[in-house]
Amino acid sequence: VGGWWDRGGKIFALLGLSMPSFWVGLLLILFFSVYLGWLPSSGSGTALHVLMPAFALGWYFAAAHMRLARSSMLEVLGSEYVKLARLKGLPEARVIAKHAFKNALIPVLTLAGINLVLMVNVAVVVETVFAWPGIGRLLYEGIAFRDFPVVKATVLLGGSMIVVVNLVIDLLYAVIDPRIRYER
Repeated sequence: VGGWWDRGGKIFALLGLSMPSFWVGLLLILFFSVYLGWLPSSGSGTALHVLMPAFALGWYFAAAHMRLARSSMLEVLGSEYVKLARLKGLPEARVIAKHAFKNALIPVLTLAGINLVLMVNVAVVVETVFAWPGIGRLLYEGIAFRDFPVVKATVLLGGSMIVVVNLVIDLLYAVIDPRIRYER
């Protein structure tokens, strides 16, 4: 706590949570496409077209995970069983990897499941900024042109995604924390 990695992570989390994805996308287009000319500003022809939309979409979520991982790890590192592991003389790397990290990962995993579903909603804006043909844009155009079968299909896909992601997250809880076991 207080090192340059910690300060850098806090600054990244602050910036990431303060800047919406569409704004990050516009800044990326301005810098990498207009000023530097390194990356294409729109379309979906090559792998280079994926870089800026992926970064703009993941920016906010990476910052949210960074903040939660930090606070969760600090909470776990202050717990009694971590102090006991240190008193037993275990190496610090083993205390962190074996005892602290697994327990700090549970809230981060929960947020990852929620954010994976939320990312589809944010993708609508990012796809519009980068003129990227995706599910979010398909839903937007389906609503705009009153194409109800398309709207139904995308909503059904989103609902199915929520169910599957929650199931996978629940199963991963049992893998990460042996105290959480599901009865047969």
